[in-house]
Amino acid sequence: MPRVSDAHKDAVRRRLMDAAITCLQRNGYRDITTRELLAEAGLSTGTFYNYFPSKEHLYEALAEELLAHDIERLLKQHADGQSLGYGLLRFLSDYAMVEPEAAVAVSTFRGRVHETGEAAEAIARLNRFVVEGFTPLVQQAQAEGFLRPDIDPEATVELLDIIWDGLGRRQATGTFQTSYRRVGETVLKILLSGALAPGRQIDTSETAPRPVPPNPRFARPRASRR
Repeated sequence: MPRVSDAHKDAVRRRLMDAAITCLQRNGYRDITTRELLAEAGLSTGTFYNYFPSKEHLYEALAEELLAHDIERLLKQHADGQSLGYGLLRFLSDYAMVEPEAAVAVSTFRGRVHETGEAAEAIARLNRFVVEGFTPLVQQAQAEGFLRPDIDPEATVELLDIIWDGLGRRQATGTFQTSYRRVGETVLKILLSGALAPGRQIDTSETAPRPVPPNPRFARPRASRR
């Protein structure tokens, strides 16, 4: 039997992940079946488990890819001359606290934490990925003098992640008494009143949401392969 190349494996894995995004968007980020996923991807039964041990591992990979793209974008902006502190502020005000789709997707996955031991382990790994990925950015913002030096950077990241997760859960269940955007904007105001370094001031116009390129993981679904 001919050896399957790494490029082929990567292409099939990518195909499964793209099909999963399409199916999840179509289902409102509720759980999907492997049969539905494989049909969307145009792959044969049994292919899935050659690439992912479980659906939890697939969902984890999708969430980590989404967040890794955000980190990469912040680092690129920093390399282009923008301070990381300001980049983090814009990330929150333009995206995380005003656009609910990613929060709904990730919080729905996290909502599976009690379903299986594998799910709990996958979600714990994702939570660790978030803290480990964003903490260096907060530390750099402190070093720049943008954020207070006495706040715990890891706890700051986890606090914001908890808030983001809660926003996503309430949006997913349609139980907001106000709205995702109103709560997110209020969070930003509270954050700015307590997290900025002494003497650092931000004009309110700098936190007004502005158009940003969408995360490629949330492009609209493509036509089905079926």
